[in-house]
Amino acid sequence: MDTRQHGAFHEILKYQREVRGWSQARMAEELGTTPNRISSWERNISFPSAYFRERLCSLLDMDAHELGLLTLTPEPPHPAATSLEDPESEIPTVIINREIMPQQAEVAISQQIITRPPRRRKFWLIALLLCVSLIGASFLIAYTTGFISFGAPNPYVANTGRLVLDDSLQRQDSSINWQEGTNELQANCLFKNGEYVAFQPQTGRFHACMAQKTDYKNFAYEVYMTIRQGDFGGIVFRAENGIDGHYYVFRIHTNGNYWLYRFTDHSIEHAILLDQGNSRNFNGGLNAHNLLAVVAQDDRMAIYINHQQLTSLQDSGYTHGAIGVLAGSLYTGSGEASFKDARVWTWP
Repeated sequence: MDTRQHGAFHEILKYQREVRGWSQARMAEELGTTPNRISSWERNISFPSAYFRERLCSLLDMDAHELGLLTLTPEPPHPAATSLEDPESEIPTVIINREIMPQQAEVAISQQIITRPPRRRKFWLIALLLCVSLIGASFLIAYTTGFISFGAPNPYVANTGRLVLDDSLQRQDSSINWQEGTNELQANCLFKNGEYVAFQPQTGRFHACMAQKTDYKNFAYEVYMTIRQGDFGGIVFRAENGIDGHYYVFRIHTNGNYWLYRFTDHSIEHAILLDQGNSRNFNGGLNAHNLLAVVAQDDRMAIYINHQQLTSLQDSGYTHGAIGVLAGSLYTGSGEASFKDARVWTWP
């Protein structure tokens, strides 16, 4: 049989395959590789690795010299580039075959350098990015709408609102800026003994202490109150303009009687009475602790005492504003109330 011992490897390989009546696919199956690799060898584009050189010699019952494998002088590959134990590693013909023209070398090099990631890998990467984006968008929507909230949940409207203010009222918080100081009538707001205190020295008046950097529209606001002196204490909310007296005031007396007003200036004579009554859930007397709360949603609002709803109504006078606390006295001298653990939940 003519083995063409003096030919180039790619010519001998093609000849031996055709003599046996094999297709490239048949030879690839015998060697455990792909038809594309057989075609690459026969077209002198690439050269078989040590693993496939040994397989070819065994399959064709020829030695390396007969196959034309020893007529080539391959440059030793870099250890990281080719491994004798890796059957997939190929030595580019452009490096080891002296007969390749410069133009062929450029083509071979470009084929070795340019690699494209599998389409399946791209598909899964895109799918993963889409899933992450959808999860992130869902989380953001749930967080901004209050369905997901960090911190204590809203105890007044289930699954609504996120906690935006959680202040023990033991000391000033610059991000909230609770009012401090004494006015011309000697009424004052101050932090004392780990609590926030509103004090009004004159009978027949009340003094409000505002959280000056707050502004809420739809919210739930709660705070613990203890009346230390005088007749009543309470909360202020939706203060659109505290200087001009535009806000809502809820005040409750030591006997449980309450009033809810919308003030239009600083005079109670001009205030609009929205509701009044008596609370059985209120812990009466001085130095008793009570939790006051208001829930405001658009033009509806509800007042709570110790987590029990006291009253609800509609009023569209003010739609947003600051929160605050107050203390006052009608008949018994100075009024003083202390407050702690203020919390606010908001939602769109």
